[in-house]
Amino acid sequence: MDSRLVFMYILELVLIYLIALISYYLLLLRRKIKIYERLNRYSVYKEEKQSKFFDDVFKMYNSFIKKVSGLLYKIKIFNTYSLKYEKYIPKEEKKSVNKMDFVSKKVLLAILFILILVLFDIVKNQRITLLQILITGLIGFFTLDLFLISEAKFLERERENDLLRAITIMNNSFKSGHSIMQSIKLVSEELDSPLGLEFKKMYVDLTYGLSLDIVFKRFEGRVKLKDAKYITTSLTILNETGGDIVKVFESVEKTFFNSKKLDDELKNLTAASKFLYYVLLFIPVVIILAIYLLDGSYFNPLFESTLGYIILGLIVLIYVTYIITIKKIMKVGIKVS
Repeated sequence: MDSRLVFMYILELVLIYLIALISYYLLLLRRKIKIYERLNRYSVYKEEKQSKFFDDVFKMYNSFIKKVSGLLYKIKIFNTYSLKYEKYIPKEEKKSVNKMDFVSKKVLLAILFILILVLFDIVKNQRITLLQILITGLIGFFTLDLFLISEAKFLERERENDLLRAITIMNNSFKSGHSIMQSIKLVSEELDSPLGLEFKKMYVDLTYGLSLDIVFKRFEGRVKLKDAKYITTSLTILNETGGDIVKVFESVEKTFFNSKKLDDELKNLTAASKFLYYVLLFIPVVIILAIYLLDGSYFNPLFESTLGYIILGLIVLIYVTYIITIKKIMKVGIKVS
């Protein structure tokens, strides 16, 4: 192969990688700015707002996203598709963030990836095929989903860890002779995290006269953690029937700690099999992308005849069967006797 073409392929991959890194950095910076603005509202000394470059960039970017969202709202299929992204919006940001904004970002990413493809194909003096545009657009369109899923899993792990810390704080508070309400207030002051804000909401609800079972059920519905149900049930029963709250909560803390320890051990034991599953899952995709990058017209015969479409359908069917089979082989379960 011509050394010039090899250089262009490497440059194309490096450029896409840099765009991904820059996008990730901007998202992290956006989150830091939001945290700073949230904390600044409760600070005695408030710093004067300075017009920064990144602040102006984000304002222009968000304004553009809102305009795109306004256009996509008129299309029914996008309106229905946007409903699946409502779960990724934090409750405190529901007024400022719209679920359609996620779809707008996905569409813009797809267009960006296609523009990069067109740019490099023009530089390489190659003919752009419909298959190239379709694959590149799909990769760009679903890139944001990968980030959202990984971020949601990370936040869920953080909430689980914070919940364990909250249980430990409450247990120590009960040992010191504090009431349930005082323990909830202590957790809200000690936990500097979104879960701490949830305990603060619980304390406010209790001060306004709501019953303990209603407050904890509302807490369980907000955090959406399976372990929160045990705390809700335990404290509600103790509040209605009485009992030694210290011993009960010691048992709850021990159960949570053992459960998390077992879960971590299971993740360590299954890490190798999961890695092997993902390697086997993406090997066909990587091979197809490598062939596609080396010769964009290699797969064109599959889209030029009925037989090609039949072969393409069989390939998809075999790949889906391949994924299901490997997933069942690699699946690890725990048998409790």
